[in-house]
Amino acid sequence: MLCGYKGAVRGNRPGAIRHAFSYHAYSFPYTALENNALFPAKASGTLQKLYHDRLWRAKRWARQPRERQLSAPANGTAPRFVPIRGERDIGQEVRTADEIFDNERAFLLQQGSAASLPLPDASVDFIVTDPPYYDNVQYSDLAAFFRVWLPRLISEKQNAACEWRYDQSQAAVDSFQNGSDQYGRVLGQIFAECGRVLKPEGRLIFTFHHWKPQSWAALTLALKGAGFRLVNRYAVHSENPISVHVANLRAITDDAILVLAPAEAGVHGDWSRPAHIDKSASRQFCRDCAALLGWMLAQEMAEREVRRVWRVALKEG
Repeated sequence: MLCGYKGAVRGNRPGAIRHAFSYHAYSFPYTALENNALFPAKASGTLQKLYHDRLWRAKRWARQPRERQLSAPANGTAPRFVPIRGERDIGQEVRTADEIFDNERAFLLQQGSAASLPLPDASVDFIVTDPPYYDNVQYSDLAAFFRVWLPRLISEKQNAACEWRYDQSQAAVDSFQNGSDQYGRVLGQIFAECGRVLKPEGRLIFTFHHWKPQSWAALTLALKGAGFRLVNRYAVHSENPISVHVANLRAITDDAILVLAPAEAGVHGDWSRPAHIDKSASRQFCRDCAALLGWMLAQEMAEREVRRVWRVALKEG
């Protein structure tokens, strides 16, 4: 950790060449640093600014949700926000899953593995999640930083309720098992549990993107093993073009939003196998990959064939 200095840091960005994939970590451009994260006055990188800009604003929004008007504002004017009348994003925390069904605004928070959910079979309408994008982000390394600080910033009682030890062998992305099938195995366990708790008419919704055929193959096999079919897909812009992770790099700036249903529901999209995957444009790339995923989930295919089709489609190997 850097402290005691406010200025700029410059370093090399591993793999930061025009035709290399951009990773969401270990990127060192010119970056302003604060001299102390606990500095009491307002500054650009302190915990106080984080609290006011993110946490307090979120709390105010929860009390009175609002939406940004879709029409463009007049020249030089700020965007206009419209309150959502009668809506509040506030509920009562409960301790067990049974209490959720008796309270319209109840919520259950649990720290644990998504491969073992404390919910009855066929009890959930929607699962909205954001799985790891294969090896795009060094998740465990980034999490380790916050695990150092968080125990020192919360109460002793809160600390006692948290599990701060981190077993990478149980994570979907393990930096020490890179290249193994751990990602697909863990994701498959999670999707199988999602299928157990979803109602037949329920939906599993998440976002995904990646250049590598290995990542799409692992995702396909995990979803096939859990018995899901693709109902719909959308491609949406997801990355700021000036972000250091994507600027001047061959990075994907869109996400594929995938909407899936249990196969036994009999509801799925009519997917055709794309003639080719367009790698020249981020959005079309996501749309094509999602369409191929939908087609493959509806086919009887062995694991080897799934991997081969993705290698051919993304022209690797």
